Amino acid sequence: MKIHSDVDMIKKTWTDFVNDGIIGNIIRKPIVDSWIRCQKAGIDPRTVNRTPTVSEENFQKRLQLNQVLLDVSIPFMVELQEFVNKSGFSTTLTDPNGVILELICDQSIIEEAFTKNLVRGSIWNEAMAGTNATGLAIDLLQPIQVIGAEHYYECYHDLTCSAAPILDETGKLLGILDMSGPRELAYPHTLGMVVASARAISRQLCIAESNRQVDLTNHYLSTLIDSISDGVVAVDVKGKIIGINSHGAKILKTTTFESYGKNILDIMDGETILDHTGQQPSPVNEKEKHVVTKSKKINCLVNSKLILHDNGTVVGAVATLKDGAIKAIVPEKNKRKGTRFTFDDIIGESSELLRSIHLSEIAAKGSSTVLLQGESGTGKEMFAQAIHNANQSDKPFIAINCAGIPEALIESVLFGYEEGSFTGASKHGKIGKFELAKDGTIFLDEIGEMSLNTQTVLLRVLQERYIQRIGSSKDIPIDVRIIAATNKNLAEEVKKGKFRQDLYYRLNVLQIDIPPLRRRKKDIPILANFFLNEITTACGKFIEPLHPSTIATMQEYEWPGNVRQFQNAIEQAVNFTETNRIDDYFIANYLPNINEQLTAVSIGSPPLEDTNVDLKELELSTIKKALTLFPERKKAAEYLGISRSTLYRKLKQYHLED
Repeated sequence: MKIHSDVDMIKKTWTDFVNDGIIGNIIRKPIVDSWIRCQKAGIDPRTVNRTPTVSEENFQKRLQLNQVLLDVSIPFMVELQEFVNKSGFSTTLTDPNGVILELICDQSIIEEAFTKNLVRGSIWNEAMAGTNATGLAIDLLQPIQVIGAEHYYECYHDLTCSAAPILDETGKLLGILDMSGPRELAYPHTLGMVVASARAISRQLCIAESNRQVDLTNHYLSTLIDSISDGVVAVDVKGKIIGINSHGAKILKTTTFESYGKNILDIMDGETILDHTGQQPSPVNEKEKHVVTKSKKINCLVNSKLILHDNGTVVGAVATLKDGAIKAIVPEKNKRKGTRFTFDDIIGESSELLRSIHLSEIAAKGSSTVLLQGESGTGKEMFAQAIHNANQSDKPFIAINCAGIPEALIESVLFGYEEGSFTGASKHGKIGKFELAKDGTIFLDEIGEMSLNTQTVLLRVLQERYIQRIGSSKDIPIDVRIIAATNKNLAEEVKKGKFRQDLYYRLNVLQIDIPPLRRRKKDIPILANFFLNEITTACGKFIEPLHPSTIATMQEYEWPGNVRQFQNAIEQAVNFTETNRIDDYFIANYLPNINEQLTAVSIGSPPLEDTNVDLKELELSTIKKALTLFPERKKAAEYLGISRSTLYRKLKQYHLED
């Protein structure tokens, strides 16, 4: 396309057109077509045009919608401006509607730019600014340079503008890059620089979108792999671990965080679980192998397969692992008396939780009394059962909630009674919990709620190791292991005179603290995926993997009810969601307001106050955000994770119909 440099001839042609409607053959067709459109629109070319601007609210919305475009484009704009520094040029980026999103210019022309309303938020499409390079690039979807009197408005005849469209991989217009400066500095290479930069921006945006898709795919893949009940480990040809799920890490007695990048032999000794030394893919056979980890020897059922390059070269291997002990454990479950949890059922990889598990495994090897301290909902009974099942799975496990038994009855419950020993007693008498737990474990939950009188009787039992049924003088020897649990700080209760000091020392032989969920933020993604898979399987629903932003929302919350509350929130969300996903909005609907939660919940702290009063404000702000991002109601409802009918109901509730 020929670019005219005869300024006087262009000016004369413009004058003839404006005065008499005469069109010569000097001006390029796209320019002439634009003049004609402007004339038909009734635009007065001799007025001093000040292009209008969008409202501040509208402008902020456009910035938000085009944030990725801005992030990629601004470095190129800065580089372009450096080429023409102090020459009176400005560089602009507009959205597909011609609204300026960003402007970079020389300090010397700021006042002049302001006079022409060349500012962020001003509209430079053809309808608002007449014939200009930005407007033509929008219409033509191709680069163009407009010089001097080629502009329809006479007030722009002292300018030259070079603009090029920024397109995505499908050819959709994303924005316009433009350089404007003094007419006398019009050169074809200016347009060339703009075109090169616009194409570079398009390529970077395509790469950014591809990276986003890859990240999303990786997230879905990692979530899928982590939801598999078997362990999964992948290594490269040198044995470096490039992938491992939480179950694989648990089997190998490590964590996913510690494993990545390490050689598989750094985690285990002896024969590797992955045989990737051959050059041909071996049949996929499940083999039992002895694996020696850094802490113990385990049996693994290994299902391994080589990964080959297109040319047949071995590049790595992947294996699924099953703890060989599973074969023995399955029948053992039928023998357990009153329990179902082992250490394998405790989900998490945080250092505090792993320390609690490690101490519990040590405690399980002996018969000493154990005191479990932790807030409500942290899983104290799960730990108690795991300790019991480590070596006594075929023995009775008797759990007693000390807070749930009236003081008048607790001795008869614990120690039993003879017939006729009190009004209402069974004529045959009754065996107490301590006798039922013979040779096994008695779990005294919420021991801190036991009255001082009962504490005295319990202390005598622990000292003498025998009991007497109510109404009897016969001593009955007991051989049971004591595991006590409390959500109170018993040392503080002793100071307050609410718990016997001598009993505290009898119980506090092996103290194990169970960490609250707020100190296990790293475990939240693992727990979320575990509970989501477990609950959806139980209720027969399909729910998409949790989005990273939903996980982040969960990690921001303090979870005063700990794992129990967390599991209930997931279950509630799965049952109540009207789509096949749980997003930030829905999770937030079933959590107290994050901004006003208590920052810590100590052992024995008073109950949390109800914070549901702020949920409506949170819901309203979330809906407004969705409508700002997605004016179309269908897309807004999809973003919120609710049906359109629910969205319309909410809009009516909050008077947001307009």
